[in-house]
Amino acid sequence: MRTINWGVLGAANIAYTEVVPAIRRSDGGNIVAVASRNTEKAKRFNVPKLYPTYEGLLEDNQVDAVYIPLPNALHKKWAIKALEAKKHVLVEKPATISEDDMKEIVDAADRNDVIFMEAFMYQFHAQHQYVRELLESRIIGDYRFVKAHFSFFLDNQEDIRLDQELGGGAFWDVGCYGVHALTQIIGMKPTSVSMFGKIDHNHQVDTTSVCFFTDDKNRCAEISASFEGPFVDRYEIFGEKGAIIVESAFRPDVSKDGSGKVKVINLDGHEIKRESFIDDQYLNQIKHFQECILSRKLPIYNQRDSLEVVKYIENGYRSLQNDSKMIEL
Repeated sequence: MRTINWGVLGAANIAYTEVVPAIRRSDGGNIVAVASRNTEKAKRFNVPKLYPTYEGLLEDNQVDAVYIPLPNALHKKWAIKALEAKKHVLVEKPATISEDDMKEIVDAADRNDVIFMEAFMYQFHAQHQYVRELLESRIIGDYRFVKAHFSFFLDNQEDIRLDQELGGGAFWDVGCYGVHALTQIIGMKPTSVSMFGKIDHNHQVDTTSVCFFTDDKNRCAEISASFEGPFVDRYEIFGEKGAIIVESAFRPDVSKDGSGKVKVINLDGHEIKRESFIDDQYLNQIKHFQECILSRKLPIYNQRDSLEVVKYIENGYRSLQNDSKMIEL
């Protein structure tokens, strides 16, 4: 297997603690460069090359793929620059904060014939394949209602996730996981959306928000996100014969026992199945991305899927900004 040489744009903690270690755990992945204006943060990656500018790294012919963990509002600019430099791109979620921006990325990836993927790493955890199998088995019959929630307590008022100009907001940051699970794991395709939320007066971003979706079969979904609660990450699928409950759904790696959990209950509320899964979602994501590069195939979640997800989120925010009115999709 040919080695994939990686560069990282920015010295974000998620790169240092999760993604770069996963690349190093993979067969055929090699970190060769980090670009950052913060030399001290960049040095901790212990890579052969440090660049003071992102452009410098993108001009490096040794770099095959680029990971972009920059603030949300900077994703589009640097993803396109990397794609134009013929680099394969893995960008943190959300890939963009508008449908129009995502369309530009789709065009750049197609035009330059390189691989692009948005880093919803959780989808590569084994628990979600099990959920798909349960749905296909019809153990709960047809699903009728979905709930997803992701929250944590954000006490740092200087955090970039509270910066409106950088694409801050609870729904962009963690609500996107629920929308992704709804549309990409469960497979619901909403036809309408309305969103309610609490806007922080100092930062002008949502710190708690709830999005309601319906589809053409009159199924409903409720996706909630918050910077004001305890760490909870789960989704639930309610059907005509029972429910599938997915605990530690998005960050099973930081749960108490490091596992993702899936249980099934019947209409009486009695548990009829329970499974726990220990897996390495970050490594699985890197392995899949590298395999796509080597085999020249689209990822299982590609730029057109990202375009679908951002459409739902952006229209949710459009509803929130217009007195939470329902928007037809």
